[in-house]
Amino acid sequence: MNISLSIESFPLDSQTINDMKKLLATFQKDYSVVLQEPVWDQPHTRGFAVVAYTDEGELIGFATSVDIIGLHHYEWSAVVHPDYRRQSIGSALAEGIHHGHTQREAESELAAFIEDQEAAGFLASLGYSEDFKEIQLGVAALETVDLPEGVSVTQFNEEREELESLLRAAFDEEVIPVMAHNLEEAGRDVWLMKKDGKLVATATLVAEEDALWVTAFAVHPEEQGKGYGQAFLAWSRNLAHQQGKQQVLLDVETDNNALGVYTKAGFQPINTVAYWKRV
Repeated sequence: MNISLSIESFPLDSQTINDMKKLLATFQKDYSVVLQEPVWDQPHTRGFAVVAYTDEGELIGFATSVDIIGLHHYEWSAVVHPDYRRQSIGSALAEGIHHGHTQREAESELAAFIEDQEAAGFLASLGYSEDFKEIQLGVAALETVDLPEGVSVTQFNEEREELESLLRAAFDEEVIPVMAHNLEEAGRDVWLMKKDGKLVATATLVAEEDALWVTAFAVHPEEQGKGYGQAFLAWSRNLAHQQGKQQVLLDVETDNNALGVYTKAGFQPINTVAYWKRV
């Protein structure tokens, strides 16, 4: 059996996308998140796919890689049809990914795979070591919400200095390029929570087909423990309901203290994703 591999830049054509979705439907696990399905057809996304077809035109494996925040940092993942594993197709896809990274002058890369022994063995064989893990959490949209007195949530409107100050206090200086990306990238909406006009929390929300993703979520350290985080998450669930979404999703590192905040807000674990770097 002959297999042909090719590298396709985003946005992908509709036939390739349909073939990729058809292959994903054969798995019990949902790999769409680590494979960045929502951006396959987006012209503003910096990324590419490596696809493996048989001579008969059947897609039996593919990998995708995306420059997540536009800073030449790529995250990639791959899947191979169960009937064609242990035929070095996964290794060939990984080689295609590395070639694509070289072409695009990637400054760093991480492999993102749903945690399991087979994936761990595959990545170790390629010379990767596990770096950290994130838990994907989800909760249903919320029909109604009541914000605390004096609290409001509005979209970003040139409050850049205030936003930078909050993010620096909650994270560190490295978050500023992420903030700039969220403000400039289409489809990413930055929201601000204020108490009596003072900025106390922020989050960037990204809409997908049936879900609303929460990212870059932060409460100012001086305002933590006052219920603003819970209120912001409840408000996000209500916004998802208004937009006709079924659920709200987010990722959090397994050792992050905020994990308790999310579970208290009703979020439940969906998958654990392990991130691997080349040794």
